Amino acid sequence: MSSSSTKGAASAAPSRHAFDLATPLHDGRERPFSPRLLSHSEFKKRDVYRFVSPKENRPVNVCGPFELGFRLCLEFDPQVTAATERPRKLTVGGKPVELSFWWRERSGREQHALLVADPDTLPGTDGKRRPRQLERLTTAANDAGIHLKIITEPELRERSTRIELYYHLLPFVQSARDLNSDLVLRHEVLSVISLYPRVRVEQVVRELARFPQAQIHIVVAELFYLGAIETDATTRLRNNSLVWRAPG
Repeated sequence: MSSSSTKGAASAAPSRHAFDLATPLHDGRERPFSPRLLSHSEFKKRDVYRFVSPKENRPVNVCGPFELGFRLCLEFDPQVTAATERPRKLTVGGKPVELSFWWRERSGREQHALLVADPDTLPGTDGKRRPRQLERLTTAANDAGIHLKIITEPELRERSTRIELYYHLLPFVQSARDLNSDLVLRHEVLSVISLYPRVRVEQVVRELARFPQAQIHIVVAELFYLGAIETDATTRLRNNSLVWRAPG
């Protein structure tokens, strides 16, 4: 995903990592921020989306498709180990601006994001939209000593197909914690996938016919979520989708 950033460069796509079968969905280390709770009036007036985050092991409330889409990108980025919505405010031009998200990466680096809707942007000479307060936001983030990514709606729309896949896979990942033999299934599924350069989901199911098909689908989604495998799936993971071991 491309983005404006006050510190560091945004990567085009989540990078994967060497996989440990025992990797938990939830990293229990303390978060430095707690999400600001939405008010009663916000629940009434705004388009609130709620889902249970395996990464945070709690319900998450976000407002509108823009926030939901970016939050799903964080949820399915295996480099992100923790994420908090509405973590803090930043003083910009003498006024408080609430940041959209904070997250921590495996490297230990912490970042913040501010999502800027189209009405709060201006077209640049290169055709890309930029926040009206870009310079003030950059200065405020630097003064606060934080890494701030500024995300516009067109930037996120470039990832709409992948976000739809994340939305489709989320219920499968949420179900993984209910599997009694999750580690065994992770090992079995990953062992089959590792036998081939690329293999279709339906073939993995056939080779592991001793396990319920629904559980295989859950673990395939879970392994993708954790960064152990990749897929050619676009908006849906189907039986004829190809999967393969992620590099690393």
